[in-house]
This record gives sequence, C-alpha cells and structure tokens, in this order.
Amino acid sequence: MSRMSKLTAAAVIVVGTIVALAVFRGTSSISWAQVRAQVAAVRAVTYAAELTGSQGGHAFEARIEGIQSDDYGTRTDTYLGNVLMSRSFVLTGERSFVTLYPEQQKYSKVELTEAICQQNGDPKAMVEAFLTGDYRELGHREINGVKVKGVESSTISPSAGFPGGGGFIGYAGEDEILGKVVGRLWVDIATGWPVEVTLHIADEASASEVTMVICNFKWDAQVDSDAFTAAIPDGYGLLYAIDVSRLESGEQLVEGLAYFTKLSDGRYPAKLTVGDILGEVGTIYRKRQAEGAKVQVDDDQIVNLKLGANYIARLEAEGKEPMYYGEAVTPGDADNVLLRWKLDGGQYRVIFGDLRIEDVSSQRLADLEAK
Repeated sequence: MSRMSKLTAAAVIVVGTIVALAVFRGTSSISWAQVRAQVAAVRAVTYAAELTGSQGGHAFEARIEGIQSDDYGTRTDTYLGNVLMSRSFVLTGERSFVTLYPEQQKYSKVELTEAICQQNGDPKAMVEAFLTGDYRELGHREINGVKVKGVESSTISPSAGFPGGGGFIGYAGEDEILGKVVGRLWVDIATGWPVEVTLHIADEASASEVTMVICNFKWDAQVDSDAFTAAIPDGYGLLYAIDVSRLESGEQLVEGLAYFTKLSDGRYPAKLTVGDILGEVGTIYRKRQAEGAKVQVDDDQIVNLKLGANYIARLEAEGKEPMYYGEAVTPGDADNVLLRWKLDGGQYRVIFGDLRIEDVSSQRLADLEAK
C-alpha cells in the first residue's frame, strides 16, 4: 500500500471513530433545553399515575388517568381499585374546576385564579417546572427496557403541573401532606421524551408520606372533545362551591370567623387548625345539647373555617409568616391584629379584631403588634 493510501485509510479510521463516538454520546446525553422545547410544542398528552402513601395512620393507594389538551382543557379520573371515585376537569378558557363524585352523586365547583388553573394536571407545566428550577442531574437507568437519564429536584412544588397538585385537596378543606419533597424526571435518551416522573413527600412530624409515579405518557396524543363534556349529570347535588380569590383575600375565612363568634357567644377559635376548630365546635354543640338548647350548625360556614385554616397552613409552608392571635383577641378588640400573613410584594395582609381586612407595611404591622 502506498504512503498516501495508508494516510487515507488512517484518516478514514479516525473519522469513523469520531463519528462513532459522536453517535454514542448523542445517545447517552440529553439537551435539557431541547426537551423543554419539544414538550412545550405538544398540544395534547395523556398519562397515568399511581398514588400510594399513608396519612393519619391510614394507608392509601389510588390510580389516576389524566388528559391535558391545549384545545379542550385538563381532566383527571381517580380510581380506587376499579371504582371511579372522582372525575375532575377544567375547560380551556374557563376557571371552574369541577369534580364529580359518582359514588355520592355529588359535585363540587372551585372558581380558580388564573395561575392555579394553569398549574393543575398538566405534564407540560411539570416538565417546565423541573427544567427551569433548581435541579441536579442523575445517572442513567432503564425503565421498561428504555434507557433514560434523569434530573432531581428538592424544590419542585406539587402544584407545578402534578395531577391534583394545584391545591384542590387543601382548598376542599382536607388535610394536605406538607414536608420534604423529592421529585425526579426521567427522559428517554434516544427520543428526548419524558418517560416517568416521580414525586415523594414525607413529613416526619405527622408520620405522613405520599409517593406519586406518573408514567405511560402519550405525547402529542389525539384527544376527542367528548372527553371534556362539562355537563353535571342529572340528579347530582352540589357538595360545595369555593371561590379561591375569596380564600386568598381572606374574605372566606372572615365569613367563617364571624359565624364562629355567634356560635361561641363572642369569641374566636383559640387555634386556627382544622382539628382544633372541629374540636371546639363539637364541644360547643355537646354543651348546648346538655343544657337542653336546640343547636344547628351551618355546615357551609364550618367548611369556610376549614378552608381558611388549611389555607393558613399552606401559607406557613410557603414561608408567608402567618400569625394568629385568636386566644387573646376578641371582636371587641377592633384595632388589634387577629391574623396576618406576608404578601408577595412585601406588605402584610391583616385581619383585625372587628374582621376588617387591610394590607399594611411591615412598619405599620410592627406598630400594630407592639400594642
């Protein structure tokens, strides 16, 4: 072989090696920016989720089937075993989160803020939250024979696209699990499509935890408009209705507190937690019954109190510095702070003893609380 032929052959080998390495690297690394762009361009996706955990000493597990469509909205069906327990949906262009409860023949309706409406049950929002937040890259693994690479986040919020995570459990007056969060996103190395998302929340104080595994994604799925029929079935009764904007403003809680003062002969709940409120209401009810009085409890107003208490717990978890003075402040203390929390702009929302609501500066709050 001539010298030139040998050099040519060597060059071919070197080029071939470089190409082979490039191909190998292309199948073992991922451009997260490309994953974001690819997912964001999708108009519809379907998925499934498994939910397991324990809360209040009780184990639970559920299965969720979800649909997100830019054209129609989001829908999640929750099953216990093979029984459909609830079907929730938000239609595109609307802010009403409707949940049907077939076993009870009931429905609930939550009027959402725009931000919350966009956060619930949307895998695209979920992926975006992972890749625009603080995360660390994980190694490689296989999921059902598919080679994947992942990222992990300890700051991901359950409201960032996770089904049911827009806060609807809390807004409905049920207890939420608040604690340490670990989320993982696993993406197919070959295609760049997300394959699995996991979310684990553990709260040592309450010995509660929940794990959600979201998988079986069908990206750019074909979705039928019939899947988003919004009609309430005939015979279904209203279980509850909530306006989240009233909850965030404090108006819904104020309404519940005003009712409590009538029930308790002029005092506020000593502590603003669901358990304590229900305990006090139960004590008042039993005492009045023992005295021979007729007692009627307005369930809607008790729901207002539960919603408000859970909202304040949420604010505490978010570092919004809520402080409640129900043991010391009465309706007669018109200018004393009954409850306050920090707003995003640095001001504080204050509910006074006479239940008026004002937003004040940090200095004004300090002066009020110094009284």
